[in-house]
Order: sequence, then structure tokens, then C-alpha cells
Amino acid sequence: MKQTFFIADVHLDREYPERKELLLSFLDMLQAAGGDLYILGDFFDFWANNKTVLNDNHAVLSIMKEITSRGSKIYMLIGNRDLLLQQKALTPFGITFLGEEATITLDHKKIFLTHGHLLCTMDLKFQQYKKRVWPLYRFLDRILPGWIENYLARKFIITSKKVIDSQDQSCFQFSTAALTGCFSRGIDIIICGHAHKAAAESFDEKRFYTLPAWDRGAGGYLKYGDGVFALHAVPARS
Repeated sequence: MKQTFFIADVHLDREYPERKELLLSFLDMLQAAGGDLYILGDFFDFWANNKTVLNDNHAVLSIMKEITSRGSKIYMLIGNRDLLLQQKALTPFGITFLGEEATITLDHKKIFLTHGHLLCTMDLKFQQYKKRVWPLYRFLDRILPGWIENYLARKFIITSKKVIDSQDQSCFQFSTAALTGCFSRGIDIIICGHAHKAAAESFDEKRFYTLPAWDRGAGGYLKYGDGVFALHAVPARS
């Protein structure tokens, strides 16, 4: 079986070129390994219906296209930052869009994948905001010119970061009830991002992994191979 890799929270943005360089290093390794990749949301720091983000990340997306053309699979889920992403934008690069959550099977184990915001059920402000405002954003995404949406999306992200920094961080913790609810449905392993830190936790025979954010010259990934999951740091590009 191929090696399988999982990443989240790369937050690609033109203002942080070091994230792109670190990701290119990781993609070099992925290409050499010939593995499959699952991206669990917030791959872009924000996403709007325009060519700006695609142009800013042309080098990354070109390598991803090369990787998929050689037979490896790349799958992408949305996070709370790139919630407007759809299959249409990813198709030219051979990337498969999985939506907000997905369940896959590796060696007969059922694995639940999501960005992580769905598991933070104590974050009531976000859950209400998501229910009310996300449909509006998706409507505007269909009608606004790309350059206007790009401008509004960037302003929204800056405001969102300030709000998050001012909140009680306990609301961003993953709900034990949400996790055990997944496991009760036959899930063996949960993998997500959103918390911006790498961790592995056991629930009897079940496992819960969180993936690190890519920032300050550091990043990481979870790798599955030969029946074993392991968290790794990303080496710098030579």
C-alpha cells in the first residue's frame, strides 16, 4: 500500500512566503515518496472567487499537478478560512475536493477527516456564525466580481484573527462528546487540524490526531505506512 500523508493549516498567503517554501519542500518529499496526500482545510489563508490566490501559488499548484499526473492522489477538504473552495478551482491540478468532512478506509480502519471546526462544539459563536453567514458568503461568491471578493475576504480574515485572539481559548477545544460520538459510529481514527498543534490521543483502542499549523518556518504532517501513523516535522528545502 502507498504511504499516505495528512496536512492542515498551511495558510498560504503572499505576505508569508516562508510557508510556500516550506510547502514546496514537503511536496518534493511527497513526490519522491510517490504517496497520496489529504489536505484537511485552511490550505489557503483565505479563498475568494478570483485568480489572485491561484497566481500567487502557481509554483505550488504546478507541482501538485505534476504529482497527480504521476499517479498519486491529492484530496482537499475546506477549513473555516477557505470555506468557498470548490471542485471547479481544483480540477485543473488533478486535486479531488472532499467538502467539509470525509470518511476513508486504510487497511480496514475507518478514518474520519475534517478540518476541526466541526468538533469544537463549545465554540457556540462560531457555530451560530457558520449557520447564518456561510450561506450568505456562498451566495455572494456566485455574484461578486473576483477583485471585490478578494478585497472583502482579506478584510474579513484580518478582523476574524483579532476576534479569535480576544476570545477565551477554551472554546476552541475539541469536544469530548463530539469525538466519542464519531467513535460510536464505527470510526477508528479521527484526524483534523484547526488547533494549530500536533497531538496524538488515545480513546481505548481509538486514536485522535491533530495536525500542526505551518508558521514561523516550521510545519508538520502525519504519515501512514506499514500499519503505523507517525507525526513528523517538515525538513527545509535544500
